[in-house]
Amino acid sequence: MRVTIRRVALIAAAAAAVAGCAPAATASPASVVPSWHIVKQIHSDPPGIFTAVTAVGRSGGWAFNWGSVPTAWRRSGSSWTQVPFPGLANEQVIAAGAVSASDVWAFTDDGTQSRAVRWNGSTWVVVRSFPQEISGAAVLGASDVWVFGNATFDSPGLGAWHYDGHTWSQPASGHGLDGGSGLSAGDIWAFGGTDVAHWNGSTWSRTSLASLLPARQQFNDPMITGIYTQSRDSVYATGSGNQEDEGGPLVILHWNGSAWSRVAQGNYGVGTLPDQQVSPDGHGGLWIPMPGYMGKKSYLLHYSAGQLTAAGLPGGPYRINVVAVALIPGTTSLFGGGETHAVGNAGLNVVPVILQYGA
Repeated sequence: MRVTIRRVALIAAAAAAVAGCAPAATASPASVVPSWHIVKQIHSDPPGIFTAVTAVGRSGGWAFNWGSVPTAWRRSGSSWTQVPFPGLANEQVIAAGAVSASDVWAFTDDGTQSRAVRWNGSTWVVVRSFPQEISGAAVLGASDVWVFGNATFDSPGLGAWHYDGHTWSQPASGHGLDGGSGLSAGDIWAFGGTDVAHWNGSTWSRTSLASLLPARQQFNDPMITGIYTQSRDSVYATGSGNQEDEGGPLVILHWNGSAWSRVAQGNYGVGTLPDQQVSPDGHGGLWIPMPGYMGKKSYLLHYSAGQLTAAGLPGGPYRINVVAVALIPGTTSLFGGGETHAVGNAGLNVVPVILQYGA
């Protein structure tokens, strides 16, 4: 809208100049404040929620709904269209990433086992099954894909697996990692428990961040919950105190190329997913979903310049959960996935929704 208003003003000024008179003074158009708004809602079998999203260029992308079987929805400009997806009963897509419009990855999990599914430009194909759960993934390129699976009380977990374009391998040093984010084959960060881990191309080396997390008490379990690699000398991690009832508090940790520090914290609870979504905002900051399960208050947090703020959500924080966000490349706009529900009741009137921030 701002572009249109400015264009009209310029045309008016040019016409006035041609006519040999000065244009009348005009008021500057009011700044349009970006906001989150719903752009797509669908009917779905229970449980019904968009669990993962990924952007493909400025006009493409994918969103995945968790129903009786997962479904895939393809973005083309402002339109979202369902595309056949080889989903199985009880599965959900827990992570997704894109290399190009003809190379997109989705990772499913049914609570006991998981699969890697790949879009080749015309169809979704299952490329690998795993005997344990995937909790996070990092898609760096067509021949550089990582999946991660955390340990549970009765299992050592999937650990870290790498795809090099031909085969999958499991570095022994990648045990117990939950999720990751990277820039290149030799510069990847991951996390597990209270540790962060760095991959240098041949092994994972770990650093404990326990001292930067909320203090351990009788009824909490502090841990790292997500990670985002911004540059070689700038990495962000989210952490939570995981208080027994309400979750939180949330902390933002930062690596400056030589040391980790705590740069922000807030009393935001719940939202502790196995691999918490952390998306860049397009100008140096972050977006962090904090779903409010069981009808509790939900948040979509923005981090910028040391400050955490909660964004306004359509319908209010007791009627919506946003669980996944993705930056639209080359912009400061994002889209996200989640669901709306009755006020304070996450099991009633559930509608899966896709949201967008900005134009």
